[in-house]
Amino acid sequence: MSTHEFTTKILISYKYSLFTIFVISALTVASTVGYAQKIDEQQPISDPVEDYIDAINNVEAEYSAYSTELSDLYLGLGKSLYSKQSYADARQAFQRGMQIERVNYGLDSLTQAPYLLSIADTESYMGNWDKSQKALENLYSINTKAYGENDVRMLPVLDQMLDWYLNSYDDRSSNGGYANLVVSERIAMRMHHILETDVSLDDPEAPDRYRRLGYLQYFIANHIKEYGEPSQSGMTFSTGSASTRASSSTSHKHFHRGKVALERVVESLVQQEDSSEVDQALAIAELGDWYLVFGQRFSATEAYQLAYDVLEDNEQAEQLREELFSKPRMISFSLNKGPESDMVAGPSETQLQVNMMVSEFGVPQDIAVQDPAADLSSEQLQALRKEINNQRFRPRLIAGQTEPAEHIIFYDKPAPQS
Repeated sequence: MSTHEFTTKILISYKYSLFTIFVISALTVASTVGYAQKIDEQQPISDPVEDYIDAINNVEAEYSAYSTELSDLYLGLGKSLYSKQSYADARQAFQRGMQIERVNYGLDSLTQAPYLLSIADTESYMGNWDKSQKALENLYSINTKAYGENDVRMLPVLDQMLDWYLNSYDDRSSNGGYANLVVSERIAMRMHHILETDVSLDDPEAPDRYRRLGYLQYFIANHIKEYGEPSQSGMTFSTGSASTRASSSTSHKHFHRGKVALERVVESLVQQEDSSEVDQALAIAELGDWYLVFGQRFSATEAYQLAYDVLEDNEQAEQLREELFSKPRMISFSLNKGPESDMVAGPSETQLQVNMMVSEFGVPQDIAVQDPAADLSSEQLQALRKEINNQRFRPRLIAGQTEPAEHIIFYDKPAPQS
């Protein structure tokens, strides 16, 4: 056998050995994976509720029925039951956990807070709104006993309560929603008092806190505009002149409270070390928006002019003015975020392009839907135009003066009629 033939045979044998090793390894891995999968399939799926109950039983057997470790276990059990929509059982678990906290740390212990919030949520899903409010009042009470009503440490608690009432607003009837807003305004007034007495305007959180209080007033005023204001007897105001005067008075009250809050936003930003001229200009323009939506056109024009002038000393003044004020912007006082832009690159597949002319007073005119879908009825398109017509826009500013301008927005398509 020649040297070449011998070398070739050795290489073939080596390659065959590698292939054999590879096949055996692959079969071994596949077998192992298959075996593991069979083991997994045989394992029962863990039930968090049962796991919590087992853990509770073990702790109670080893220690006592009021062991401090139990409260967290009951909180976890309640949340697991809540996620399964077993609200009555969840409430019982939360109440048991809270009872353990009270036994160990006192009737007014602050450790009850997560249980009270969870009880409020659970009661609301069961339609027991009065009991939800009672739980939140208890939350407020234990915190005031610990800190006092006007202590700055009450702000996070009031934030939680305000979030709860606003987040549950959509789950209620118009009268129930109004009840939520009444309580929300009381909470906001307490927050405003603390901010005015104990929080400096140069505090980094001050602008957002005041802004949120201002937005809340718009939310309340908008609810009353849409549904009316229930009287103490539960009836809404009539449509006579007395109703007009009452509505006007109510609107002015919320306008004034919101204006004061947004003025504080401007004052606070002026005192912030890291506040920019852009931040200040946008806050002043937002105050102008507030005047505009409440029909104070002259004051709105003055505020817009001031917002434009604030950028005067900036090196990029003209560029910033072009970016911020050369196009109309939809006015939105959202409770979930700060000022926002409505500038969009283009419509998505679920949106319609709407063309309009925005007047110098922020009123949309000549509203036209471009290329409406064939499955949208004329009634739906008319409703869409009506909705947009009720919106208000910050007008275009040229040299600080409001001017009419063409504008495009993108709106979600109405659902096709069946």
